[in-house]
Amino acid sequence: MVELYYIDTKNYSLSELNIQTLPKYRLEKINRLVHENDKLACACAGLMVRKILGEGEIKLNEYGKPYINGEKSFSISHSGNYVILAVSGKEVGCDIEFGKDLNYERVGKVVFHENELKELSAVEDKKDYFFKLWTAKEAFIKCLGEGFHFKVTELDLSELPDKISYKNKDYFFKKYMLGSAWIMLCGGDKFFPEIIKEAKI
Repeated sequence: MVELYYIDTKNYSLSELNIQTLPKYRLEKINRLVHENDKLACACAGLMVRKILGEGEIKLNEYGKPYINGEKSFSISHSGNYVILAVSGKEVGCDIEFGKDLNYERVGKVVFHENELKELSAVEDKKDYFFKLWTAKEAFIKCLGEGFHFKVTELDLSELPDKISYKNKDYFFKKYMLGSAWIMLCGGDKFFPEIIKEAKI
């Protein structure tokens, strides 16, 4: 079973959070960030992981994907004032995006399969289609844990299926909306939650 949580960073301030207990890699990441909102989101993400997953040691794989004690897979994403956390006993990836007005077809050429580009040019609501695809691809890449070593333009989600197979494994997708933000979950477990739970830190 996949669990999905969110935090609204507008409810917190960096100066009031106890970040010194966070793992070294998380503190280093916070310090590398320039903008205060990004620092706050990064801190909230780390504290949410600790609140939900406990005190287990968090490690990074060779591509920088975090995991905890080999028991739980988790994925973090943030956009705007929201931070989300997906947790599962199997591989999991999540992405959240507040939709910006873009030249969707031009940006799509960087990451979309040719079939996806054809569909994007044909659909009426380009913004919705673009961000559904974008978040699905991000979530899938995070689920794999291989970073951008995966050739994302070879992944065809033009019809945004509920399930795809890759290297003899099945990966499942589910879309959510949180306010005006698009969220996509991808995981090896097909049992997704119906709602997103608000976490407290």
